[in-house]
Amino acid sequence: MADEENLGTPAGAGHRFGGQDIDPALTRLVVGLGLLGLLLLIAIARQPLLDPADLPLPKSELPSPVMLVTVEDSAGMISYLREQGLWDLDDSGYLSPVIFASFPHDIAGLNDTDRKRMFLHALAPTALVALAEVSQERAELLKIIDRMDLESCTLDQLLDGAVEHNQCGLSRAEVDFLEELCAKYRTDHLKVLLNRVDVVPLSLVLAQAAMESSWGASRFALEGNNVFGIWTWGQHGMVPANREQGMTHRVAIYDSLLDSVRSYLLMLNRVGAYRTLREIRRESRDPLELVNGLKYYSEKREEYVADLDRLIRVNQLQRYDNFTLALPPQQVLDQFDSEPVIVTRRDF
Repeated sequence: MADEENLGTPAGAGHRFGGQDIDPALTRLVVGLGLLGLLLLIAIARQPLLDPADLPLPKSELPSPVMLVTVEDSAGMISYLREQGLWDLDDSGYLSPVIFASFPHDIAGLNDTDRKRMFLHALAPTALVALAEVSQERAELLKIIDRMDLESCTLDQLLDGAVEHNQCGLSRAEVDFLEELCAKYRTDHLKVLLNRVDVVPLSLVLAQAAMESSWGASRFALEGNNVFGIWTWGQHGMVPANREQGMTHRVAIYDSLLDSVRSYLLMLNRVGAYRTLREIRRESRDPLELVNGLKYYSEKREEYVADLDRLIRVNQLQRYDNFTLALPPQQVLDQFDSEPVIVTRRDF
């Protein structure tokens, strides 16, 4: 039986590789480094992959907060428009989500060029917020229609309770949404509802606001934030100075310019006088075609349509149709409903 001491490496002998003697210390160093590298690879492999969406955005790409802005005068509005990149619009197609509460009292004192630019560039992002609200309503409506079992139920049956929501393939929350939408747009017919819940080009909104408010300088715009000359038959309104004998209408008062645009869009979408506009809209979003559906907006009828057409062309308002908000519509609405940044601007 061999002695254990004779089974070991003879004294003074080294490790051999490729017929060459290798220092054992070097061998241990190489093996140790290899093990260290292996451990590092294992540790890296066990780390979760980083989603690019989790990476912090560069400062220049951070989304702008929704801002509610009040201004003391035209200098304050122009200064704020400059700060937000809204005075000289670039070709990016994005507007900061700035919502001005009202136009300044001294807007009429500006020269025509500055007054028009201030009016358009202050109202444009505010109008885009109102348009985004309608767009979101339509998107939700289309999703519900896609889910709805139209062979088993109709909208009026659903609203009357003749069929249950599960018979239509819908949830109770979806039916509640439909009920609110039908009440708002005054119809219980699905095709009519789909034709009413829709947007119009920004250029058309700006054109009618400019015409009806004298580019923001009318009494109704300055005292009641009513930039579309919308009437009301309630007690909360301004009596027109030239109201004819026997007439009882007033001009509506709004808390903000945003509410004025909301009311205008709702009026176009549900009042019978603008049925022609809604029919044209099914085939075209060209503002110069849509103006033909606004003959009954004014007692001037065809002359009003021609004036509106000319205002859009002369002021090149169609270029504003290429702009959108710098935040996704739903993010804008979520921020607006939660905690928008409130800014008061005073420039002396």
